[in-house]
Amino acid sequence: MRHDAHYVDELESRRRPSDATAPTLAFPTSVPVTFALREMSQELEGVASCFNLVPTRGRPLRERMGLSLARVGVERNLRAFQALRVLLEDPPSEPRPMSLNAIIEHTVDGFAEELRLTGSTVSLDLGEAPIRLNADARMLSLAFQACVGTLVSLVEASNVEAAIHITSRASEGLAVVEMRQDAFRLSADQFSRLADLEWSERPGGIPAGTALAAAARIAQAHGGTLDARRTEGGGCVLILTIKV
Repeated sequence: MRHDAHYVDELESRRRPSDATAPTLAFPTSVPVTFALREMSQELEGVASCFNLVPTRGRPLRERMGLSLARVGVERNLRAFQALRVLLEDPPSEPRPMSLNAIIEHTVDGFAEELRLTGSTVSLDLGEAPIRLNADARMLSLAFQACVGTLVSLVEASNVEAAIHITSRASEGLAVVEMRQDAFRLSADQFSRLADLEWSERPGGIPAGTALAAAARIAQAHGGTLDARRTEGGGCVLILTIKV
C-alpha cells in the first residue's frame, strides 16, 4: 500500500496479459538480513508520512484516512519484522491441540481495516468439520498473515474491488489451505519472481517477500510446505500444507 498523502489518487494498474499456467513455485526459507532491514526502514518512512494527514482541522475524512493508512502500514511492517525474527531466530515450535479453522478465521478478522481500505473481501470455505491438529498457533497465524497480506497487496495493485478465496481440507495426513486471488494478473515472468526476495516491484514490496519466506519456514517446521500456483487466467494461488 502506498503510504503517502496522495493515496486518494487512483493506484496504477499493473495487470498483465495472461500466459500459460506456470508450474508450482516453492519459496525460500531464508532472507538477506541487511537487505530486508533497509527495505523495511524505507517502508516505515512512508508510514510516518501518513501522520501528515492527521492534524488537518476541518477535514475529518482526510484525518480518518491518515489514521487508517498509518494503522495498516504499522500492521504490515509489524508482520514483516515478526517474519524477520522467525528467519533469524528460528524459534522452537510450541505445539498444542488446536482448530485450523479458528486460526484462519482469526487471521482474516485481523485484516478487516486493510480489506476495507484496499477494496478486498475474503470468502471462506473451510468445510463442515473443523480440522484438528497439533501445532504452534502463534506461528501458524504469522504464516497465514503473510499469505493473506500478499494476496491483499495483489488485489490492491489491480485497482479493482475483488475477493480472496480461502479453502481448507484434510488430505493424506496433511491439512491443505489454498488462498487465491484472480484480480491481479501475473505474467509468467512476474509469477516466477514471487519467490525472488529482491523483486522490489512486487505488490507489497520486500516486506511481503520476507513474510512469505517466514511462512515457508513455519510450514516446513510443521511438516508441510508453502507453494504457489499460477492459474490459467494469471491469478495466484498460495498453497500452505501442515502435517495433521
